[in-house]
Amino acid sequence: MTEFFENNQLQFAQVLTQVASYAKSPEARNLLLQAQPLTKPAAVTHLLDETEEGTRLLERSLQLPFVSSDSLLPLINRAQKGLLLSADDLEKVADYLRVCELLQRFLYREKDLVPILNSYGEELQLFPKLVEQIYQSIEHGQVADSADRDLRRLRRQEQELSQEIKDTAGKLLQSKKVSQSLQEQRLVEKDGHLTLPVKSSFKKAIAGRIIAYSANGQTAFILPRKLDQLSSEKIAVKGQIEAIEAMILGQLTAAVYEESPGLLRNIDVVAAIDQIMARARYSRELNGKRARLNQTNQLLLRGMRHPLLRNPVPLDLEIKPPVRGLIITGPNAGGKTATLKNCGLAIMMTEIGLFLPSREICDIPVSQQIFSQIGDQQDLDNSLSTFSAEMTNIAKIVTHAQSRSLVLLDELGSGTDPDEGAAIAISVLQALQLKGCLVLATTHYSRIKDYAVKHPNYRTASMDFNADTLTPTYRLLLDQVGQSRAFWIAQKVGMPKEIIDQAQKVLAGQLPLSSSTVVLKEKATSKIVKTHFCKGDVVYAGDLEREGIFYALEANQTLAKIFVNKQFSVIPVKRLKLRRKAADLYPEGYNLNLLFISDWQEYKFNKDLNRGSKKAYKKLVKHEQEVKSNSSKNS
Repeated sequence: MTEFFENNQLQFAQVLTQVASYAKSPEARNLLLQAQPLTKPAAVTHLLDETEEGTRLLERSLQLPFVSSDSLLPLINRAQKGLLLSADDLEKVADYLRVCELLQRFLYREKDLVPILNSYGEELQLFPKLVEQIYQSIEHGQVADSADRDLRRLRRQEQELSQEIKDTAGKLLQSKKVSQSLQEQRLVEKDGHLTLPVKSSFKKAIAGRIIAYSANGQTAFILPRKLDQLSSEKIAVKGQIEAIEAMILGQLTAAVYEESPGLLRNIDVVAAIDQIMARARYSRELNGKRARLNQTNQLLLRGMRHPLLRNPVPLDLEIKPPVRGLIITGPNAGGKTATLKNCGLAIMMTEIGLFLPSREICDIPVSQQIFSQIGDQQDLDNSLSTFSAEMTNIAKIVTHAQSRSLVLLDELGSGTDPDEGAAIAISVLQALQLKGCLVLATTHYSRIKDYAVKHPNYRTASMDFNADTLTPTYRLLLDQVGQSRAFWIAQKVGMPKEIIDQAQKVLAGQLPLSSSTVVLKEKATSKIVKTHFCKGDVVYAGDLEREGIFYALEANQTLAKIFVNKQFSVIPVKRLKLRRKAADLYPEGYNLNLLFISDWQEYKFNKDLNRGSKKAYKKLVKHEQEVKSNSSKNS
């Protein structure tokens, strides 16, 4: 596993995010986001072989059969918890398994082109019996009539009763006796029943049950006796239908549960294939080329483009034995740090199986560790200065680095006395090259430049600078030593001309010793105290004349949302007074959201349901049955 002392100094996580965006399944995306470079040549070669097979398919415009598993995994989890899967859920399971079968066939058909991918396809388990069971019992997201003989009969009976209810209702509306007692010549649905809107004065003229009255009491909504009988029959038939459907869904859910280990294994296999194709899509998008691997710390980059920069200048670089390191010089903002990151990313991208965005094939060493010291390392939490924090990391690097380690050092030895910093830097570089490490470092120090020029195991390079236009070109020039161009950098960022002129005099040995004539006077100051509220604070709301619990500020920051009497209210912030702080009332880590629950029983019940409690689920089913039973009794 590749080792870092600082997280993401090379922006490797951003590269992983880009690669993961090309995956189609959530499992593959998560695996790619957590990918770590491999350190054994055989393992890296295997990854590159996989990616190459993926690019072959893309080059031939061959599309793999694929369906995302993002909706399948929750269904398997539900089945494992004993929860009933719906007809639509079961159809998704069958569709996924059908695609797995098509994927296996596709890869087998192309096995000569993609033998490694085909080996993954051979690991897919097929469940023809389960697929056939589901497709025979489920059609268009519901239990099929063909799934059960009684189900077909009952559904036909339900349709006949629906038609009879409709016909009976039509006859009632056409009846002269009934029509003259109606407020409107139409049926009105009330509480799930088709009722007649009868004038209250005629309510005794219609044989039936009063379901409801209008708001003004002028209309009685009556369920005629004949329609009442037919509705009761239909409800009974519907109950039998639902019982049969539940039985069939239960049998199929049990079958899914029994095969769940194999289904989960298929998700893993498909995720592995999806990872490979994501790497291939990303590599193809970069117009990437497969690198040549070596174990001799030979690094040859030929037109390597930084994968995270827009319109990057291609990097050409060559380090091969007996040279063990490269010392890069040149101006600030000239591209030295980007060059270090580009080199580190080239190796790391290769070690996770990506092709490189380069002009030609690059030679990449398989590194067992990558150590980077880039950027400001100031550690305020541990009271360490930039130089102290840098030296802490450098000491770890020198201790742990091995012969096949890549070490990237930015501005080595800076942040302290230049002579002492350069001396330490040279000693570190010497120790690392004696260990056989591959070292790339940037510097402004002349003594380090001299060391690199004279040492046979180090090579120098400079970031190019256009003297005519006074601008960097961001090209790396090998075997050259560059200048820092500090005056140009200062002028470019807006430093006043008189400062630049003065600095040039200082460089020539003339120190500015004029004294300031500015006299400072004390000014009266006034303090404005503003109360800041935190979630959970007990506050007094003047508008409501009572205490509440502070929840959050509204978007405009002038209104606050507080919890009073088990409900939320919005109050102007200036009307609130702090009574007790949440930090004084509750222990650290306490879940403050619990303070804003209005119905604890409902909260606990829903929480139990969400975590899959069988007891809560049984309680829910019992409640639904009681509601249906009461509805049947009332009708």
